[in-house]
Amino acid sequence: MRHTIRTLAVLAAAGTIAGTVAMTGPAEAAEAATAGSCPPISVANVDPGYGVMKGRFNLKVGPYAGRRCAIVTSVGRGTVLYFHCWTKNRYGTLWVFARVKGTGTTGWMSIDNFSYYDTPLVRCP
Repeated sequence: MRHTIRTLAVLAAAGTIAGTVAMTGPAEAAEAATAGSCPPISVANVDPGYGVMKGRFNLKVGPYAGRRCAIVTSVGRGTVLYFHCWTKNRYGTLWVFARVKGTGTTGWMSIDNFSYYDTPLVRCP
């Protein structure tokens, strides 16, 4: 019985997150998903830079790899991201908050995933 209740609670939470993603834009969905173990980071569009993806990588709701932060979308090789601002996570990895060219989709991408970038590396506020 407890397993069933726990499963229902997990499904209800997943439905709430999915509903949030469906009813809001990527930025609002990112804020909702960061409420758990993915720390929220203040962002602003203060970096005029851009970068080109070197492979297919996941744009995340926070500046962390793995399961810690949810995936916004997958971004393919050669895709251009327009930079907004940068931060270092607690592991010392540099991450950029960026928008996918030609879309309104935003999220976090590790600097390690770019084949080329041109930026002054402006920190997030």
